[in-house]
Amino acid sequence: MRISDEYRLSQYQDFGRLDEKKNIRLKRRSADGKICVEKRVPAELVPIYRFLQQNQDVHIPEIYECVEDGEVLILIEEYIEGQTLEDILQDKVFSEEQATGVILELCEGLKVLHHASPPIICRDLKPENIMIDKQSNVKMVDFNIARAVQKDKKRDTELMGTAGYAAPEQFGFSQTDNRTDIYALGVLLNYMLVRQFPVDQIAEGRLEPVIRKCIRLDREQRYQCVEDLEEEIRKQMGQRQPVTGKSNNVNKQKSSFIPPGFRRKKPAHIISAIAGYLFLIWLCFSLELTQEGVPLSGGRLWLERTVIFISQIAMVFLAWNYRGWRDRFPLIRSGNIWTRAAGFVLTEFILLIIAAFVCVISEAILF
Repeated sequence: MRISDEYRLSQYQDFGRLDEKKNIRLKRRSADGKICVEKRVPAELVPIYRFLQQNQDVHIPEIYECVEDGEVLILIEEYIEGQTLEDILQDKVFSEEQATGVILELCEGLKVLHHASPPIICRDLKPENIMIDKQSNVKMVDFNIARAVQKDKKRDTELMGTAGYAAPEQFGFSQTDNRTDIYALGVLLNYMLVRQFPVDQIAEGRLEPVIRKCIRLDREQRYQCVEDLEEEIRKQMGQRQPVTGKSNNVNKQKSSFIPPGFRRKKPAHIISAIAGYLFLIWLCFSLELTQEGVPLSGGRLWLERTVIFISQIAMVFLAWNYRGWRDRFPLIRSGNIWTRAAGFVLTEFILLIIAAFVCVISEAILF
């Protein structure tokens, strides 16, 4: 371990074990008194946790430190004050609205993982690994058997998962992928509704067909991405907003007019966003454009630069799902990385065609 890493870890005061079984220790950050937890996991999980650290989401605990120490990875992450879903389910059975609210939030968190390159599969979605915090946020808290999809492999090297929630492919039939997590979501949805696994009892009602499709043995017959599952849930629920005791965070983001980069109000994100927007402004407004070989100048030049800038801002907003724009484009929200890439390329091409058309019409009217 490097001296700089040792120093960073020394900034967290130890308060002893929080969970003997999972070897979790309670910590306090000296700089601001923030309560955290320390976990030690195999070093082979470095790529997974580095990704999570760099791609924070409200449904995933924030990771403050990620330090390699030989064959061990030391994590300092956010302490979630709340209850596990398992504890909550000891006392109650969820209504359809409450259960789908949890599933929809988990879908949002899984998008972060499934849209990684390569996609990351959780592989262990179960009530004890899901927490509801004091603000009713739904969080996935254990990624110790998560793995990245490897295109050259036909099956997982290690067979891992929790009986009841694990899809058939987790037992060596084929390689796990995003549909593996969709299987677990179906089991979890059923468990919240009737506190039984589907093999023992399937929940009846509007969500029965959703559950049955999630847990198909043939993954080609399941929902192919979490976006498809979200869409079907909303359809079955009559387009109503499912709740978990609060407004869904995703819908808050979709109704917000705050531009990408500023929504989470984190200094690092804001600085990066400002730098990115300034670079885009410089790039678009320094373009030298010609018409029939003659350089444009004056009003025509600035008009075309402005239209191009607007088209590229639209592309940025689409890429970062501003007000849910990206969710309306099937190609871009596909679970397949190549389909998504093709969708972005096609969208960029269409935006440039529209920009050219707007320039021609505007110039005909104004000049």
